[in-house]
Amino acid sequence: MKRAYSLIASSSSSSSNPHDNYEVFLSFTYRDGTRKIFTSHLHKALKQKGIYTFLDVERLERGEDISPGLDNAIEGSRCAVVVLSAKYASSRWCMDELVQILKCRNDSNIKQIVLPIFYHVNPGDILNEKGRIWEEFQSLNEEIRDNEEKLKSWRDALVQLANIAGHHVDDSPNEAIFIEDFIEVVSSKLFDPALLNISEDLVGMESRLEKLKLCVYGSTSSSGDVRFIGICGLGGLGKTTLARAYLKYMSSQFQATSFLANVREVCDQGYDGLVRLQKQLLTDVLKDKIEVNNVFEGKEKIRRRLCAKKILVVIDDVDHLSQLRGLAEKNNWFGDGSQIIVTTRDESLLKSMYEKKEYIIHKVDELEGREALQLFSSKAFKSDCPPEDYRELSVKVIEYASGLPLALVVLGSFLRGKTRDQWKSALDRLKEYPEKEIMNVLRISFDGLGETEKNIFLDIACFFNGESKDYVMNIMDICGFFEEIDIRSLVDKSLLHITEEYDFFLRRQRSMLRMHDLLEEMGKEIVREKSRKEPGRRSRIWLEDDLCHVLNNETGTEEVEAIVIKQKNDLKFRGFSNMKNLRLFIIHSTSEGGRCPDNEYLANELRFLKWEGFPFKYLPRSFQPHGLVELTLSSSSIKRLWDNPMMEPLYNLKSIDLNCSMAIGKLENFHLFPNLEKLILNGCSSLERIGPSITVLERLTLLSLRCCQKLKSLPTTMGGLKSLKVLDLFGCPSLGDLPKDSVGSNEDLNVTGHDELQSHGWKNIWNIIVGNGLSSDGLSCLEKLDLSSSNFSCLPAHFNRLSKLRDLDLSFCNNLTSLGPELPDSLKTINVSYCVELHTFLDPLSQCNLHCSEIYCMKCFQLVNRQGSKRTAITSLGRYLQRNREQQKKKEEEENEYTIDVHQKWIEGGNFELCVEDVKDEIWDMVKPADPLRITLADLVACKHGGTVASMLIDVRGFWAHDNRENLLQEPEEE
Repeated sequence: MKRAYSLIASSSSSSSNPHDNYEVFLSFTYRDGTRKIFTSHLHKALKQKGIYTFLDVERLERGEDISPGLDNAIEGSRCAVVVLSAKYASSRWCMDELVQILKCRNDSNIKQIVLPIFYHVNPGDILNEKGRIWEEFQSLNEEIRDNEEKLKSWRDALVQLANIAGHHVDDSPNEAIFIEDFIEVVSSKLFDPALLNISEDLVGMESRLEKLKLCVYGSTSSSGDVRFIGICGLGGLGKTTLARAYLKYMSSQFQATSFLANVREVCDQGYDGLVRLQKQLLTDVLKDKIEVNNVFEGKEKIRRRLCAKKILVVIDDVDHLSQLRGLAEKNNWFGDGSQIIVTTRDESLLKSMYEKKEYIIHKVDELEGREALQLFSSKAFKSDCPPEDYRELSVKVIEYASGLPLALVVLGSFLRGKTRDQWKSALDRLKEYPEKEIMNVLRISFDGLGETEKNIFLDIACFFNGESKDYVMNIMDICGFFEEIDIRSLVDKSLLHITEEYDFFLRRQRSMLRMHDLLEEMGKEIVREKSRKEPGRRSRIWLEDDLCHVLNNETGTEEVEAIVIKQKNDLKFRGFSNMKNLRLFIIHSTSEGGRCPDNEYLANELRFLKWEGFPFKYLPRSFQPHGLVELTLSSSSIKRLWDNPMMEPLYNLKSIDLNCSMAIGKLENFHLFPNLEKLILNGCSSLERIGPSITVLERLTLLSLRCCQKLKSLPTTMGGLKSLKVLDLFGCPSLGDLPKDSVGSNEDLNVTGHDELQSHGWKNIWNIIVGNGLSSDGLSCLEKLDLSSSNFSCLPAHFNRLSKLRDLDLSFCNNLTSLGPELPDSLKTINVSYCVELHTFLDPLSQCNLHCSEIYCMKCFQLVNRQGSKRTAITSLGRYLQRNREQQKKKEEEENEYTIDVHQKWIEGGNFELCVEDVKDEIWDMVKPADPLRITLADLVACKHGGTVASMLIDVRGFWAHDNRENLLQEPEEE
């Protein structure tokens, strides 16, 4: 009979590699079922914590002595966990194992940690020679009564174990809580600071080491592979400290180690820097002085001499591929099981150097609240926390440092021994003059950037930190930068990171650009360095006071490239005249409207202009920006864009947004921007007329006229808009019938909001869009269809011919009773919210290939009592989890990064198990699963409230929106 296999460090036989050392050796018996329940959960929890655990897989019931391989596994483990159950003492193998474990505990050279778990047994029974465990031991005595020496060693081992302070599992039903608490005990023992011997940098090291080990040993690579592990992150985050701690902690598991410090600095010192590092590596590993004359000779010696050695190497602060090529070019240079740690600010180096399956990226995080306070206090006060009268000031310093260990150490050391007034003065000074020691470390990464990368970095630091990635990339593209490549490069160099955040207003995920606060401060400091006293001589202006100074004193120069002011301010045009190279201008103004004086000026080099609240009726006559790509004058006083008959066409202008510009009454002269792609006139309440010259806009894809209340008609020439895809006419009560040829023959056109369409519902929209000589096949390219607030009761026949339709909005269709069986398989999102009469919904188990991932059904009360509603919710949950697992797998394959994601943790195999820590208590109480450690789909099916629970679970991730969970999809009890 075989033991259960290990999920992390299983041994395929008893003859394990003697160099494969472990953190925990798990000793238990299979005889009483302990393995199937308690020990398997314990082992899984150890794995999830990143603790490298030995679990034997081939142990015979009886008759064999403990093997040399198992002996080595015990001796090589830093901790032994003994699950002492009643049947443990009946196993010869277990008793031999226990004798060996305690021998390692008593050996002064090993000092193994032993943690007993008394599983439904009392250690006092052993000492008093009574109870079930002693009875089991006595039965074993009968088997080998002739071997007194072995019996005595077993008896002594049991007694010694009983005298060790252990952990007790009694009749309490919640073993999961016990396992959770016990794992913390194991972790604290393994990460004993005394073992690391790193004096001042221990704060936060335990959690950081755990994350690193989980990254290394939780990857898909086998234990015998050579691993290249990139420890990546911002300068000053403690990458080197973490690598040094990992080397000290893991060194016993390798034949040799080497720490190659400051590689960038050493290589910059001279041509022989890389040769010196090669010599150090060879000498550290081989314990002999090795001569190397040049880089090529060094590479060959490393390959030949180290290829059979299992080693742990740290290559610290790498900034160039040539350094990796000279020290660790290929995995066959090192023996099986070797680990090569590379600390770097630029993770793209590993991606360029090695194949995806060969490397792992581990990103170092900033210190969080408690750990940051502890590290700062250790420097500022030589204690773990600040005195009460310095606590508030300490919190302000920590907020400034934003979790960067370097900043915490530098500022803590600087402020030690100073008075409160001196602290306050220092904090005020830091806002204008950042600490040089910190900035110098951060600046190394900036100085290594190309010119375009530097410009994008400075734009984000000064203006766009925390903005949407799409928004920023659009602006960078307009400014002529290679935005996608360069933003990715900034991410790889740890100067920027991208987060996925759910926007509840837009009802979708958005990618946001985030930059560390001190990096933002460094970027602004680089700009300020150009001119401390005169902002008009800097490349970027982001402070309102600075812009007022420049405009009022007319001190602007050609150095100014970009201005982004988020505050409200009254501005005058004078002062712009000398800013000949201004490419980007974003501002909000609240000045009163009026005619723009003829002598006012805006830079003709502008490529992106966004002036909310533009105060004049016209743009300056001299403003002829031939490079302008996007113009936004929302909430402005504009009456006409240009009052200049000599105006030349702006061929590069692609987007005009005059949203909520109340004064504009008509828009014409479209020949001035013939390549326009987007025209947004929402809320232009005085707009009555669109000029017929709009027909020249052959590239126009979006025309939004939402809430243009006085708009009476559209030009008859709109049929010439061959590229138009979106026409929004919502809230245009004065608009009459659409011109006969207003939509031409465009297959992709989405018409939204026209009252005539809404009053006549589907029949009218079908006639208007399809009836102009088109068959239903003509809509085969349609991807988004908004039929909200229509009056039809069911969808028309052959609706599934819309073979590319992805988004279908049927919300507020008060008469809709059924969706019908014929829906396009391509649908991803369906919104039937507030369809109060809808009683027939999708059946996900029917013969239908529909794979919707988002279904919105707020206030659909007729669905409550529908047969099969629970099945719909549960199956949708299953599809969501399956889809997410596939996306997670694809992401890991593309990025080759080991990530622990909430979505990934939800899924175990094909059964969609939900882990305890991911599920809200209210859900847990409703389901009452059979297994206290997880919820499965089977539990939801059996649960009375399964449909409601499934909806709640999906809603946690932003899917399946409804606001009446207790009523929606609540099925009758007999279902």
